[in-house]
Amino acid sequence: MAATWGQATVQFYTTRLSFEYPLQFQELPKPQVEATAIKGHYQKLAKLDFRPFLAALQTHKEQLLLNDWLFYEMVKASVEVILSNRSSNEKTLLTWFLISESGFDTRITFREQRIFLCVHTKDEIYEAPLIEDKERTFVNLSALNTQRKDEEGVFLLDFKPRPFGEAFSFSLQYLPKLPALPITHKVPFKYQAEHYELEIAIDQNLVKIMEKYPLVDEREYLKAPMSSLLRESLVPQLRYLLDGKNATESVALLAVFTRSVFKYMEDKDYFGRSKPMIPDELFHYPYSDCEDRSALFYSLIKEILGYRMLVIGFPDHLTIAVAIPDFKGEGINYQGVKYFFCDPTGPANSDEIGRLPEEFIGQKYEVLGQY
Repeated sequence: MAATWGQATVQFYTTRLSFEYPLQFQELPKPQVEATAIKGHYQKLAKLDFRPFLAALQTHKEQLLLNDWLFYEMVKASVEVILSNRSSNEKTLLTWFLISESGFDTRITFREQRIFLCVHTKDEIYEAPLIEDKERTFVNLSALNTQRKDEEGVFLLDFKPRPFGEAFSFSLQYLPKLPALPITHKVPFKYQAEHYELEIAIDQNLVKIMEKYPLVDEREYLKAPMSSLLRESLVPQLRYLLDGKNATESVALLAVFTRSVFKYMEDKDYFGRSKPMIPDELFHYPYSDCEDRSALFYSLIKEILGYRMLVIGFPDHLTIAVAIPDFKGEGINYQGVKYFFCDPTGPANSDEIGRLPEEFIGQKYEVLGQY
């Protein structure tokens, strides 16, 4: 029997998306929370004319440059509208179906009367429930933002829609192509007795996106680019200030910028949790720490100077070492290249580069990545 179609409009961050969907989504009976019923619900969904709706979702994913996490958020937001009067379990099951039919390896777990959607990922995810199945790691998307993080006592559904499906990625290497929400800030700082004030713009939409973003490996935040608003407002002003300066002076000015523009506070003291930031977020929040400033400094060196860098991890600190062409001093020899510590966090307001803050001198460190 041909599907009867409904129309849904979904507000997804700063854009409105319209879909046609099969009304049969709303007509399936609510399944019991037990293995046979859950598997049967998936099989019933598979018999519906769902492919045009899923194709529309995937087209929006491509057009908006959504990574897998944002695609999941879009699917979930669409399901919330389509099944607005149905239970959270039914919404989870339809989301599971659509994510699975998009090619991802998924699992369902359940406990008492709640159903959880899990996806296979190769990424490092923290402060989230994880399960292992057939030597594959699955993260519980349904429980990422809940107070209860444990997976104690869950049942794993013995049904795998795509047992060799794709791994779900949380990568921050590129930003979504969503309409920007601009906001401007004035950024004062001092370099060698000269006072400067830059006016920059950031995309508040990215700040909103990152509020709910899962906590991923710290290296991902360094990969995240600046928004076009931030890049086009900040980079030309910094290039102007660097005009005529040699390599050492240029790196020193950028280090002063990240050390002095922001007030320091640990994430857990301000947010109550770990909250690494991408570059735009630093100019939104009143406080930032070493991970956040390293991400911005890394972006600025890469964007403006293009020098090689190492990402250096101490037990309680993240910093950057830069291969400065004309710098003289002690450095790190790594794979035939000499790098010099250029801590983006401190000493505050100092233009000294080439050495660590006193409290980290002599501590063991690890090279976490390089550019």
